Amino acid sequence: MSAYPLQDMVRVREHREDQATQAVTKAQRQLKEARAARERKEQELVDYTAWRRAEEDRLLDSLMRRQLKLGEISDVRATIGTFRDRELELKDEVVQHEKAVSQAEAHLEECRQRQVKAVRDLEKLVEHRTIWQRGRALEQEMAEDLELEDFSGPRGDRFNLEPSPANGRN
Repeated sequence: MSAYPLQDMVRVREHREDQATQAVTKAQRQLKEARAARERKEQELVDYTAWRRAEEDRLLDSLMRRQLKLGEISDVRATIGTFRDRELELKDEVVQHEKAVSQAEAHLEECRQRQVKAVRDLEKLVEHRTIWQRGRALEQEMAEDLELEDFSGPRGDRFNLEPSPANGRN
């Protein structure tokens, strides 16, 4: 039997399916990493916020219990302002990580869609190959039957199974 004429295309589509599967796996890993990074940043923000509040309370309590020097209140305010600025930076970082997670989710969905298309394209071609192979097998079988008939002659003439009018039987 001859080779399937679209076999090269089958190989290309198998390769595309493999690549699509690998892309999905990579995108899943990237999403997992983005989620873990977001969670770490969220926890860092929670921890920092708790620390900042406790530190502000400690600094303010330390001002209340003694006589103050000139500029101490403004120094504490500046320190508290720095703490709050850092907290805002952490909040911005959390938002950036949330965006990264959303982008990773979108990328994963795109990869999954490409994988589904690659699988579908390959399945269509494999189905076509199966139909083609069945057709080729049927053609081969018919050719072998014809060859056998040519060798043995037509069967109806050889055994003449039908009654002839000359025999007088009907």
